[in-house]
Amino acid sequence: MIYKYLRFVCLLAVAAVLVVLPVHAQSEGLTTEQIATIKQNCRQISATLSQIRTNDAPVYINKNQTYFSIGDKLMARLNSRLTLNSYDASDLVRTSSDYNHELQNFRTQYKAYEELLSDTIHTDCKRDTERFYNKLASTRDARGRVHESAMKLREFISQYGNQVQTFGQQHFSKGVDSE
Repeated sequence: MIYKYLRFVCLLAVAAVLVVLPVHAQSEGLTTEQIATIKQNCRQISATLSQIRTNDAPVYINKNQTYFSIGDKLMARLNSRLTLNSYDASDLVRTSSDYNHELQNFRTQYKAYEELLSDTIHTDCKRDTERFYNKLASTRDARGRVHESAMKLREFISQYGNQVQTFGQQHFSKGVDSE
């Protein structure tokens, strides 16, 4: 008798959990108003996303080329010349190495963002609204990661510039002052 009672209580508890979980999951999703708003503005949202994609591509290409040139044509060449002339440029080399790693991260983050954006654009926001919204949120997060990476690159550029100034003051200040 106790076994049947215990079994009944356990089944009741499991049933209660299974009933509550879907309700809780739905409350975290989109409201009917949000779904209606997305469906109503679907064309405009899709057009805006396409325009963002169109605008982001050349910006990325230009930034990527600029960042590459800074690392390859400025940092690497200066580091090589200083090392060839037997100067200790270890801080500059370390900063440019960190910069190059972040440049790779920037490229990886942009590629992931571009793929998510493309996937979001190709998702039907009228038929699959919640999935569209979730992809849009993921795309927004990915774009934020691209921005963070670009900001880190700018910090490395600034850091490298400060290190070059310090290096110049330590090693060449007499020659600069006498001219």
